Order: sequence, then structure tokens, then C-alpha cells
Amino acid sequence: MQRIVVFCIFTTFVVVAACTSEHKGDGTVSLLADSSLTHHDSTSSCTTLYPDNTKPMAVGMRTMYEQMLAIRGQIESGTELQTGQFKMVNFIYAEPTDSSVLTDQFFIRAGQFKRRFNELVQPGGKAMERFNLVIDACIQCHTENCPGPLKKIKKLKFDHITS
Repeated sequence: MQRIVVFCIFTTFVVVAACTSEHKGDGTVSLLADSSLTHHDSTSSCTTLYPDNTKPMAVGMRTMYEQMLAIRGQIESGTELQTGQFKMVNFIYAEPTDSSVLTDQFFIRAGQFKRRFNELVQPGGKAMERFNLVIDACIQCHTENCPGPLKKIKKLKFDHITS
């Protein structure tokens, strides 16, 4: 089990590092593991992870999923989350696959997700409950906007929470 946690954490850091590294290119905006947008030369390192040229929002969502897997593994192993260990991947203002998802409701849900995520990554008790609140925010948004990954997202939730 500990190997799985280490693998998930390693994978998350590799993906985040790949998406935040600078490359020479066209001056587009890249995804960062924080709440701000920074201009880099290109997002080629992000899009090459998915050869079908997946849009930056989808790449960010996949990166957040991997990070949530790592967080879940850490909670399962009983390791307390450390401040600054996990950061919000900025997918909210990234280019989506379908621009029709950029509704007022999407931005409201994205803000709810961001608040829940920031609460989760603070040390303290009830990590499973806080984790499930983050996943609930994902489910609410995806139910309204992009239902494709709902089955995968729902599997992240803790079913049996003990205090």
C-alpha cells in the first residue's frame, strides 16, 4: 500500500513539473500548481502528455485527479497532510475542450471546489470528510457540465468514514 502512495505522489509531482516547466514556443498560458496564471513560452509539455492535443482545462483536470489519488492514498495510510504539500492546479481559467461549459454556474462551482480543496490541504482532523467534500464539489460541477468522468470521480470518495 505504501508503494502505491509513493507512486501516486511521484506521478503527481512529475505531471505538475511537466506542466509548469518553461519551453520555447508560442507564448501561451500554462497551467500552474497554484491559483494564478503565469505566461510561459508554451504548454507543449502539458499537451505532449496527451498526444491527442487535449485542451489545457482537460489536462489540468486530469492532473487534479492524479493529485486527488495521491491525497487519498496519504489519508488512507494515516499520514497527515502537510501545508503546502499539495497545490490547486489552475484549470479554472484554462482553455476548455468545449467553451459552452464556461457558464456562470461553472465558475461558481469552480470557486466552491477551490475553497474545499484549500480546506482539505490544511493539516488537521477529519481529512476523509474534507476529502469527500472536495469530491462532492467535483461531482456537482461534472453533473452539470461534463458528465463523462463522473464514474471515475465517484470512485475516489471514501465510502466508510470512521472518526
